[in-house]
Amino acid sequence: MTGPAHPQDPPPATSPRPEEQALAAGWTWWGRVALMGAWVGVAVVHLVSAPERRSLVWNLGYLLIEALACASLGYRAWRSDRKERLAWQLLWASTLLDVINLSLWIPPSLGHPLAWASDLPKLLSLGTGLLVLAAVLSFPRGSSRGGGGRRRVLDGLLFAASVLFLLWVVGVHGALRTANPDLSLRVLVAYLNAALMGGGLVYMTSSRPHQFRGPLGWLGASALAWLVVLSGWAMAGLPPVPQTQWWWPLVGGIPLFQGLAAWSPTPEEVPAAEETRGMFTRLIPYLPVVGALAVMAVLILRAPLYLVRGASGIFLVMVALLLLRQVQAVEDLESARRTLEDRVHDRTRVLEQAQHTLIRTERMNALAMMGAGLAHDLNNLLGAVKSSADLAVMNLEEGVAPGPSELNRIAMAADRAALLTRRLMEFARREEEALQPVDLGRELRSMEVTLRLLIPRAVNLVIDVPLEDALIVKSSTLRLEQMMVNLVANARDAMPTGGHLGIQVTRGGAGRAHALIEVIDSGTGMTPEVLARIFDPFYTTKEPGKGTGLGLSSLKAMVEESGGSLGVESEPGLGTRFRILLPLVSPR
Repeated sequence: MTGPAHPQDPPPATSPRPEEQALAAGWTWWGRVALMGAWVGVAVVHLVSAPERRSLVWNLGYLLIEALACASLGYRAWRSDRKERLAWQLLWASTLLDVINLSLWIPPSLGHPLAWASDLPKLLSLGTGLLVLAAVLSFPRGSSRGGGGRRRVLDGLLFAASVLFLLWVVGVHGALRTANPDLSLRVLVAYLNAALMGGGLVYMTSSRPHQFRGPLGWLGASALAWLVVLSGWAMAGLPPVPQTQWWWPLVGGIPLFQGLAAWSPTPEEVPAAEETRGMFTRLIPYLPVVGALAVMAVLILRAPLYLVRGASGIFLVMVALLLLRQVQAVEDLESARRTLEDRVHDRTRVLEQAQHTLIRTERMNALAMMGAGLAHDLNNLLGAVKSSADLAVMNLEEGVAPGPSELNRIAMAADRAALLTRRLMEFARREEEALQPVDLGRELRSMEVTLRLLIPRAVNLVIDVPLEDALIVKSSTLRLEQMMVNLVANARDAMPTGGHLGIQVTRGGAGRAHALIEVIDSGTGMTPEVLARIFDPFYTTKEPGKGTGLGLSSLKAMVEESGGSLGVESEPGLGTRFRILLPLVSPR
């Protein structure tokens, strides 16, 4: 049993039922078969017909294919959701104009020219191209970051200008051969439609290539068929009745692919961060540019001067767009650099905060361990105080006054307890200190009491520091104390039954220009696998709840921040040796 629907969930009615999905799949199959069958049938009839009848046969057959495409696009517009409905309605309107346009060509094919509509087919063709371009631009584009919108506009305009240049050069060649000025407007409209449709598709897909897997891919195939037909028409000399040519059935690919787009599912949206673009996808807007540059070079070397002048206008527009695209690329690069710098700065700040958190976490962990050791020592001291006090009471009952030695034992135990408590409070209250020159030997000697709070009596602690040779390093009392607490605590855990723990301070490193701190224990040691990961954050070999895995990683960070280095040597059963090298500095 299901509960009430979440208020933000879409209503159940928006999800098609299984029978509706099956019906839609059936319509898709029949729609594709009808379009492909019509195009193949019309092409075959056109090829086997006599040349004088091909114009009428093709106009009727093309009208059939266009009508099927119009019906397919109308069905898709009716079935599509609100985000894509406008695009499909515009495509349907464009094919409807094509149906009307083709209907006007049938009477002249039958010998009944329409004098009143001589220029109407050209205007309808221009309207068809504009509607297709508007439809392509009406599909959902997704979000663009930074200069993505301007970049896509320039890519689309650059592609359209270079394609128009190539078609114009090829078309001029054919027009010069035919010398038929009546075709000028018709050719210009066809060229503009093809170039603008290609530019619109590049604008929509240059940054989102996954959209080629859906309807836009079929519309791209339609634009390619358009370009192929226009190129063939121009290379054939722009014949006024191209329907008689054997290759003319390729024109049927234009409505065929538009109709197949109507039966193609919309691809799932891919986040921009996960979008992958291959080299070919990046080069699509520039492929016709390369061709245009090569053609312009040939024109300059071999073509007549008037032909070069005619092509130079479009070529200059293409060059200007290319320069603007490069300026946009420089702006994108600068924006990416600033974004990367900001991200690095933010990431560095977060890492610094995390490092401080790690240090504080380890400090609290050490404080808890020191508190446990303090409780043990205080219990022993209180036992000594109570024993001395009981002895003094017994002596008083017997009429013997307490001697100074007995009272001194009580005072010494109290002083010892006060010292331990004061050192623990100092450790807990100490805040981060600025790095400055400190005497390493004096600092280690002063923290011996604190370190002994961390270890049981079964561990023998020996601190060996030079008495006369002052080793000055750049650090702080807090950092040195944190380093030693981490290493001593780890050594204690490695010696559960007791052992020897030594801390030695000498000169070392290259030229003896460093202070060398060695912490040596006789514990269980480490295997090579553990040794390889010992400085990884959150890595620990302790039982859950007994270690954070942050001690040695924070220790390594503190040592390296002071300009030093941290090394470790260990073998199973032979103990562990940590070596800290800190550079020596001059005292103030």
